[in-house]
Amino acid sequence: MRSPILTSALLGANFGTPAEQQHLLALEQTAREALAEKRPWLRFAPQLEWQFELDSTAERVARFRVLGLIALIILNLFNITDRTMLPDIADQALMIRLGILTPIMAVTLAALHLPFLAPRREWLISCLIAAASGSLVYFFSQSQHPNALHYHTGVILVIMFGNIVIRQRFRFALSTSVAVLALFVAGISQLQQMSQEIKLNSDMVLFAAVVISLVANYQMEYDSRQAYLHTLLQRIEALKLKRSHDELDRQANSDPLTGLANRRYFDSHLLIEWGRAQREQQAIALIYLDVDNFKAYNDHYGHQAGDECLIRVAKEIQQCVQRNGDVCARYGGEEFVILLPQTSLLSAQAMAEKVREAVQAAGLSQAYSDVSQVVTISCGVACTVPAVGDTSSRLIRQADQALYAAKSSGRNRVSSQGADTSHLTV
Repeated sequence: MRSPILTSALLGANFGTPAEQQHLLALEQTAREALAEKRPWLRFAPQLEWQFELDSTAERVARFRVLGLIALIILNLFNITDRTMLPDIADQALMIRLGILTPIMAVTLAALHLPFLAPRREWLISCLIAAASGSLVYFFSQSQHPNALHYHTGVILVIMFGNIVIRQRFRFALSTSVAVLALFVAGISQLQQMSQEIKLNSDMVLFAAVVISLVANYQMEYDSRQAYLHTLLQRIEALKLKRSHDELDRQANSDPLTGLANRRYFDSHLLIEWGRAQREQQAIALIYLDVDNFKAYNDHYGHQAGDECLIRVAKEIQQCVQRNGDVCARYGGEEFVILLPQTSLLSAQAMAEKVREAVQAAGLSQAYSDVSQVVTISCGVACTVPAVGDTSSRLIRQADQALYAAKSSGRNRVSSQGADTSHLTV
């Protein structure tokens, strides 16, 4: 089957939470099967039917409200003709329309959006259509005026409105139409002043209106369901494409071993943050760290153990650095960097110390270190407020020099360069 065309709106759509996205993807096969089967009974598989109703709820509720309001106005406009058509029961008709039908319809239309009414929404609309039709049947069957013979045509309008304009789901439209037809036949039979020939003709006219409107209703729902399946598959294709793009971005910007950002991403992000700090005259800090005696660790424990060591160090870094906007990256080999925008030297030193302690507390055995019996790291911290003409390479160079100082003075410690900039941070 040819993939549907993806619009820019679909490609930029919000696909919800990961769980919602997974649910959407799970519907793909069912939707394709439903589109191929062209089910004549207008019913999808349970999960797909649930999604169809969920996705169409807002539009249907809005349509029901607008058209229901129009129906309410038209229903009450007949109070004007009641005075001439059914003068003997005009007051009773006014009381039923204004005192019973109008409040019930208004409250129902206002409450249609409530979640607990969702499974009963179509039944409520059916009840309103049946009530409007039943009131007309009651009026012309109770009136003794000769004009009552012509009043039954209003029921045809109600049926056409419900089946074609409001467009109930077909199975509800069918049930409602059968019920109204039965009410109509029963009401017509009570008219003593109408001949049997005219009664039969009136019944046939309403029956024909029911059949015609139901055929139209069926076709409209069938078309809407087919259109929904195409749209749903478009959404699924767009989601799959978005996920592919996200995964490609993730692979391009992250280190495959540790899951941290890679050097490429770090370099580009540093330029962005450096430019912002330069414009706003804010402090920017960098922690440059590496694993102490990592070559000895690799030589004696093996490269696989070395990889596992780097993964654990990266995990400890991620758990320590939680602020949005901070970037943790693997810079190369056993070297890592942490970019801290809008951070003073003292705060960056505290963060570096926190990471150093976390790695040491992890307790990874390192019997071949001249520092400790567990894996440790050394950290170099640099902080500056970029001046006009400064480049980000200066910050990296200062952090590298601080790291060299930390390693030269015994490892497993934090060294720093730069002045305190706490008065310039937020």
